[in-house]
Amino acid sequence: MNNLNIIQYLPLTHPRATLRFVKRLNAAGVMTILDLEDSAQDPFNVDITRTLKINARNNFLDLVNSKTWLGDEFAHPIYVRVNSINTEFFEEDINTVLKIFASGFPITGIFLPTVDSYDQIEETHSLLAACRQDDNSFIEIVPMIETNAGMQNLNTILQSDVTDSKFSKVHYGHFDYCLDAKLWPFPDPQHDTFWRLIEPMIQLILDHKKTYIHTPFPFPNDSELFWAASRHLQMLYQSKDIWFCTLNSELSLSIDNGNNKQLTIFSPDTSENFCINEAKIIQNNFLDGRANRRSFGVSNNRFIPPHQFFGAEEYLKKIQKD
Repeated sequence: MNNLNIIQYLPLTHPRATLRFVKRLNAAGVMTILDLEDSAQDPFNVDITRTLKINARNNFLDLVNSKTWLGDEFAHPIYVRVNSINTEFFEEDINTVLKIFASGFPITGIFLPTVDSYDQIEETHSLLAACRQDDNSFIEIVPMIETNAGMQNLNTILQSDVTDSKFSKVHYGHFDYCLDAKLWPFPDPQHDTFWRLIEPMIQLILDHKKTYIHTPFPFPNDSELFWAASRHLQMLYQSKDIWFCTLNSELSLSIDNGNNKQLTIFSPDTSENFCINEAKIIQNNFLDGRANRRSFGVSNNRFIPPHQFFGAEEYLKKIQKD
């Protein structure tokens, strides 16, 4: 049995298939996040995105109404990632979550993207309180730190919750953060720049007695690097209050071979020529690997979110301007 708390994102584009994955992951002790946000969008077309959001919510409701989820298979938490409170989709997402929670479907909580202030958590908490019947019946909020403002305000957000206890976990979203912070290239788990970025944040979260949920691992087929990076994070903090996030079932269900191979950390190439070439590669691979108008691409064993595509685009525009 792997000694990691693993949680995996799953899209709601094909809900029955998603439910099969939820059951399989749950049986293996893996938690899940059903996604109404990034996996239900076309980053180049707002109108298509609106349709995809509606479809994702309706797919979720249809799945719940089918009653195919009934049973005792769900021993481990199931979360839902809604859209940001700053989007036009947030209110309908919350209404959908409340309907589904009221039906008895085992939603543990929501992941709330791009949290910049404690006010956003309080507002969301008030909306979710409508479904609370007793102390054992509530929807948990997991704030996601994904912006410069969120990172800068993290200590204030954590301090504000010392008395209220409106959340117990914090999820770091690396892709969104890198885009918002205008970092290029995006640091990867084997880069020293990656660890310098996240270590103060993780320590702060753990110091406030919150669970830290690590950013999704970007190389779905590299289980060796996943386990080495995960062991490295465990050794840094010696804390059980760390969860590890994945994007595909093969990685979530992989087994640590127990060789205790250490993570090799190195400084990435930051020369202008390398950065330009990397930006062009990421753009091309994203477009080539973006099947069926999906919101992300996979190429050369790398998960490429639209955030990374747009980060590359912004970098190339900046170079041309300079």
